[in-house]
Order: sequence, then structure tokens, then C-alpha cells
Amino acid sequence: MASELAGARPQAPAGRRRALTLLGLLLCSPLAVGEPCQDRVGGDAIVQFTAEESTCCYDLDEFLQDNDYVYVLFYSQKGRLNIDISAKFDQLAREWKWSRIHFGKIDADQDREMAKKWVEPGMVPTNVMYKFGRPVEVKPKDFEQIRDRHQGSPDGQKWMLTKYMGEDKEGSNLHYASTLLTAKKHAKFLKNHQVAIVGYFRKESDQHHKAFSEAVWKLHQDIDRDDIGAGVAAVINPAVSKKLDVQVPKLVVYLDGRAIEEDGHTPLPAKWTVEAVLSYVRQFNLLGEAE
Repeated sequence: MASELAGARPQAPAGRRRALTLLGLLLCSPLAVGEPCQDRVGGDAIVQFTAEESTCCYDLDEFLQDNDYVYVLFYSQKGRLNIDISAKFDQLAREWKWSRIHFGKIDADQDREMAKKWVEPGMVPTNVMYKFGRPVEVKPKDFEQIRDRHQGSPDGQKWMLTKYMGEDKEGSNLHYASTLLTAKKHAKFLKNHQVAIVGYFRKESDQHHKAFSEAVWKLHQDIDRDDIGAGVAAVINPAVSKKLDVQVPKLVVYLDGRAIEEDGHTPLPAKWTVEAVLSYVRQFNLLGEAE
């Protein structure tokens, strides 16, 4: 999708659009020539991809083929619009850092020759979504909604990513933890998973949810397979948690639809950390983790 406000302008012909994204969280190093960049191991949510710094990175096409969901911003450092779009893109990437979406940015002024291979000259700022290696087209009415109603905000972009790359209304395939928006969906989730790990939070941006999201991502990386032996979900609407009679924030492990009693288990500390969440979940010995 090409945009002036993170989704605000019709896209260029598909043959001219491709992008590299490396939500690799480490800038590529000239000392690691020929080695692929590592994903999500540093503090940043986006790798700034440049021709000079990318000697360790995948080929653009290869990277798109290796990652199912990719979202890239081509931008300039000139002008208020570029600055605004870039700031909103950065915020989105931070908030969805531990999702299945890989984010990247390319400075079309600094790396003009590289950018020309993937976007039309003059089509900057441009946001491009890729699903299974192919650019995603945005309908004009949705383009207008992102531009006029949401003004390119992170929430507007989340709506767009969920609609166009999600496989259900919640975009569950885009996250390592499903989002349960209603008590009915919560009940259905527990019914469908013999083992379920559910976090209950005040909002998506709070620190408890961030620690939970990173911990769930790490569980997948440690086990190195998509199925970790449990369903994982988050409730981020306090009204739903209240209806379920759950005090937030809280992390509950369920077996056959029933919460496992914490007796004999070390409770989570008041201030959640990634390691604390991992330790709490693992002590129940229910996950199919690799030896």
C-alpha cells in the first residue's frame, strides 16, 4: 500500500513495488559479511535498512519469501509529512514489536538507487504491505478511511494490517497470542484448547502486556516450532475481564477449560518481567518444549 498518511495514496504497479524489511532489531554489521541478520534480539523495533549497512542481510526477494507478513516504510527525512508518517510508523512497530509482522524502513534519499527498485520515484512516503511475498492492494474506500478518519495513526494502521493480512476479524494469524474481544470468544478459546495460557490486561500498551507479548514470542523461539503445546491468548478489554470476574493484570493457565490452582507454584511478582512470565508458565510443565 502506498500512502501519504500510512495508507493514503493508491499504490504503484505491482511490478515496481518490493521491499526489504528486517524487524531484525540489530543493524547489519560489515563484520558479519554473508551472514543473515538476526531477528528481534536488540532493543529497537525496526532495522534501518541501507545499502551500506546490509552486507549481512538477505536478498530482498529472499527475505520476502522467508517472512509471511512484511510491512515497510519508504520515506524521506524532508518535510513535515515524512516526519509525521515516520513517527507513527515507529510507534506502531514498537507496539507490535513481538507480532508476526516484520517491519522495515528505507530512506529513499540516502538510498535512492535501492529504493527505486521497489517504489515509484516520487511515491514517498510510501507504506507497503506484503503477504506471502506479494504486495497487498488497498481498496480506495479503505485508503480514504486511513487518511481521513485515522490520519495514519498507529491504531488506523493496525486496523488496516488486520483487515488486509489477517485471516479473521482479530488478525490472530498476525500475533503469537490471540486477542479475545468478548466473553463468548474467551469461552470458545478455552473449549478449543486443552492447555491454554491467557493474560488479562488493562490495555494493549501497558507494561504487563508488553512483558507477556515478548515472553510468548520467546517461548516460540525457544521451542523453535509454531505449536508450543498450548493455546495463548490475551484479553485487553477490562470490561471483558470484569465480566469474567478476573482482576487485571493476571495470567492464568487453564487445563481442559479450568484454571489450574496456583497452590504450590511461585506467583508472578507485582512488576512483571519477561523472565518472570516465562518462569511462571514453565513451572506448570504443560508445554511441549524441546529438551
